Order: sequence, then C-alpha cells, then structure tokens
Amino acid sequence: MISSEYIYFLVMQAVSYIRTLYAFTNETLSKYSYATSLQATLRYGILISLVQGLGLGFTYGLAICSCALQLWVGRLLVIHGKAHGGEIITALFAVILSGL
Repeated sequence: MISSEYIYFLVMQAVSYIRTLYAFTNETLSKYSYATSLQATLRYGILISLVQGLGLGFTYGLAICSCALQLWVGRLLVIHGKAHGGEIITALFAVILSGL
C-alpha cells in the first residue's frame, strides 16, 4: 500500500514540473509583454535625460560665459591701470561663490 506522504510528494513534484514547463514555454511571451510595457517608460526616460542634459549644459555654459566676460573686463581694467590682477581674480571668485 502507498502511503499518503508518498502520494503528496508525487503530486508536489508533478505540480513543480508543470510550473517549470509552463515557465519555459511562456518565456517568449513574457519577454515580449515586458518589452512592450517598457516602451512608454523608455521614451519618458529619454526625454527627461535630454531635458536634464540641456539644462545642466546651459547652466555651465552661462557660468563659463560670465567668467569669460568678467576676465575680459578685468583685462581692460588692468590695462588702463584701474585695477590689479589680484583684485580681478578676487572678484571672479566672489561672483562664483555667491552663485553657489
């Protein structure tokens, strides 16, 4: 006579094999479904990255242009004897640090 524990073990093994078989045969459909569900998120992520990159690039570009303008004006002040190089660099650092 077969014990109930043995039957339970056989049933659990059969269910486990069915789950494994179902997982492997349904893998392609699962991958396709997952990939299509990510398309909207992918487009949104690309758009957000583009906006962040442009914003950061614009900010750095503006900072570099303002430093260049300040050094150009400082050069004119040094040439005409109205300021020294140390004063120009001090003013440059003051403007940079005040923006932080």
